[in-house]
Amino acid sequence: MKLSRSVDKVLQEADSELAILVTRTRKLRALTAAFRNLLPSDLAMHCYIGTIGPESVTIMVDSAAWASKFRFVSHHMIPALNELDPVFKGVKQIQVKVLNQRVEQEPVTYQRPQMNQENAKGLETLADSVDDDDLKAALTRLAKKAKPES
Repeated sequence: MKLSRSVDKVLQEADSELAILVTRTRKLRALTAAFRNLLPSDLAMHCYIGTIGPESVTIMVDSAAWASKFRFVSHHMIPALNELDPVFKGVKQIQVKVLNQRVEQEPVTYQRPQMNQENAKGLETLADSVDDDDLKAALTRLAKKAKPES
């Protein structure tokens, strides 16, 4: 007896919450693709249909810069959306939200501070005045790490 079922079979079961989620995701993808055809090509790849309410739709964008660009064309979008798909028939308002994305930062490289000759001489003077042999040796080693004068 075979107990395992294919993923497609599980996803196609009507009573499955996962099936409902997958169906909704597919519908949003299709609506997003159709919506993007209404936008300028440079803007289209940065906009996604987020949520659809009875009178409003939320458009998700990649960044604040794309949100600003979308707002310039958004006033033309409502009539086009109303004709695009029956789900948009009652839409009277478009909201724009920026997706929360982690900002890629350049790796921080640490550069050890360099000691100049003046500070090295100060450490040598301090080492000469110390009675503790271990501290004296440590200060002398540290003074030798000074950057040579150019």
